[in-house]
Amino acid sequence: MPCWPAGRRSEMANDQGRALGRLNKRLMLGVLLSFLVLVFAPIFFWAFEHTKSDDVHSIGDAYGWLFRTLFENTSPYKLKTQYGFVSYWLVRVAGVSLVAFATATIASRFVATVINRGAGMGKFKGANHLLICGWSPKGFEIIRELRAKEVEDPREIVILADLEQDPVKSKGVTFIRGNPSNADDLARAGLDRVSTVIVLADTTNPNADPDDQDARSLLTTLAIESLNHNAYTCVEVVRSENRQHFERTRADELVVSAELTGALLAASARTHGLTGVIADLLTHPEGEELYRVPVPPQIAGQTVRHALEVMKDVHDSLLIGLFHGGTCTVNPASDTVIQADDDLLVVRNRPVSTAELAGSAKAKA
Repeated sequence: MPCWPAGRRSEMANDQGRALGRLNKRLMLGVLLSFLVLVFAPIFFWAFEHTKSDDVHSIGDAYGWLFRTLFENTSPYKLKTQYGFVSYWLVRVAGVSLVAFATATIASRFVATVINRGAGMGKFKGANHLLICGWSPKGFEIIRELRAKEVEDPREIVILADLEQDPVKSKGVTFIRGNPSNADDLARAGLDRVSTVIVLADTTNPNADPDDQDARSLLTTLAIESLNHNAYTCVEVVRSENRQHFERTRADELVVSAELTGALLAASARTHGLTGVIADLLTHPEGEELYRVPVPPQIAGQTVRHALEVMKDVHDSLLIGLFHGGTCTVNPASDTVIQADDDLLVVRNRPVSTAELAGSAKAKA
C-alpha cells in the first residue's frame, strides 16, 4: 500500500466522498423521476381512456390499472387508444426503473458506509466513551487492558489517528482517521461527549524524533483542553525535559516514559523482584490490581486503622492510599479520619461496584 502524505490522503478521501455523493444524487433523481411517472401516468391514462373504455370510469380505476399492470406484467384492461399504450409502456419502464434505482441507491449508501467506516472517515455518535489520540504499539496493550478491566461496564473506545486503516479492528473499538489536534476531527471522534482521553506519543511518522512526538502531543492536549476542559486527560510524555510544557496545560495526568522507566530500573536494582510486583499490580488478568473505590458507608468518619481491618475482612482488599481533595496520600497515617466524599486506593483481585460496597455495609449492620 503506498504511503501518501497526510494532505494527499485527505484530498483522496474527499474526492471519494464527492464521487459517492454525486452517484447518490443521480440515483435519487432516477427514483424521483420514476415515482413521478407512476403518479401521473394513471391520470394521463384516465384522461384518454375513460371516454373509450368501459373498464375505466374514475381516477381510482386508473390507479387500480396501474398496480395491476405493475404486478401482472400486462394491462388488465383492453387499451382503446394509442395514448393508453403509451401510458402502459411508461408504467412498465418506470416500475422497473424505480426498483432498479431504489436498489442501487440503498446498495450505494451501504457501500459508502462500509468504505467510510473502514477508512475511518465516519463520525462517532456515542457518548461517555474513551478516546485514544495518536497511535503507537502501546495502543494495543492499552486496549487489551481496558477491555479486560471493564468487562462489567465496557465503554466504547475510539481511536483518532492519522493512519490508513483501523489498526485494531475489534468489536467496541471505532477508528476515526484524522489529525488529533484538528478541531473538526476531534468533533468527529465525539470529544464533546467523551469521558476520558489518552494522548499517546504518536510513532506513525518514522522520521519524528522524541521532541517532535512531544510537540505533537502538546498540540493535541491544548486542542482537547480548549474544546472540552471537562474531559479527563492522560498524556504520554517521551522526554522528561518537556514535562514543564505539559504542566502549563490543564492535563489531568502526565505519564513521562523516561522517568518511569528509569525510576523502575533503579528501584529494581535496590529491591530485587520489584518489577514483577509492579507488573502484577498494573496488568490484567492474573494477580492483584490497583483500584480507586468510593468510601464504603461503614468506614465513613472512621480512622484509617479501622478502615484497614474492614476493607480486608469485608471486601478482601488492602487499603494503601487515600484520595482527598484531588490528592492521593499513599500509606496515610493510622489516625487519619476518612471522609464520606473521599476515595480509597486499594489492592484487590477484581473490580468492586458501589452497590457491592453498600450491600456489604448493610450485611455487616
